[in-house]
Amino acid sequence: MIKRLSTIGLLALSAVSFTGVAVAADNSGSNGQAQQLMQGYRSDAQQLKKIHDDTIDNNPELAQQQKAFEQQVKNAVKDQGYDVDAGQKRMEKYAQQLQNKDLSDDKRKAVMQKFQQERQKMVKARNAAMQQPEIKQAGQKLQQSTIQAMNAQNDKTDKIISDMKSKRSQLQQQMGNKGGSQMGGAATGQ
Repeated sequence: MIKRLSTIGLLALSAVSFTGVAVAADNSGSNGQAQQLMQGYRSDAQQLKKIHDDTIDNNPELAQQQKAFEQQVKNAVKDQGYDVDAGQKRMEKYAQQLQNKDLSDDKRKAVMQKFQQERQKMVKARNAAMQQPEIKQAGQKLQQSTIQAMNAQNDKTDKIISDMKSKRSQLQQQMGNKGGSQMGGAATGQ
C-alpha cells in the first residue's frame, strides 16, 4: 500500500477507487456517457502507469529517490502507531480467506469487516503521515522530478494527466458529486 506513493502512482490507483463511482453510475441508471468516461479514465490511468513504470526503470536516480520517499513515509506511518508490514500481512491473510469458496456468508462478512477496518487504520495513519511538512516537501520534490522525467520519457504525459483531471471532473458533475468523494484530491495532487 505504501509503494509508489507519488502523485503519479496515486493517479493510477485512483482509477481503482473510481469503481465505486462506476457502480453508482450503473445503479443510478445514468447514461452510457459516464461509463465511457470511466473507461477512458481507466485507459489513461493504465497508460500513465506504464509511462511511470518505464520512467522509473530507466532512471536509477529517480528510482532511488522514490525508494527513499517510500521509506520516509513508511517510517512516518510507523510513528503514527501503524506497522505497515504487519498490516499488509493481515490484509493479505484476509484477502486469502475471502477467496475461500466454502466460507459462510457470516464469516465472509466478518472477514470483510476486518479487512476494511485494517485498511481504514492504514489509511488514517498514512494520511496523518502525509500531512507532516517534511513528508509533504519530499513528496512534492519527488512529484516534480517524476513528472519531469515522465515528460522526457513520453511527451504525452501532461496531456494524459490533463485528460484524467477533465474526465474526473466530468464524472463528478454527472454524479452530482455522488460518490465523488471516493475519488479524493490525491488523484490530481490537490
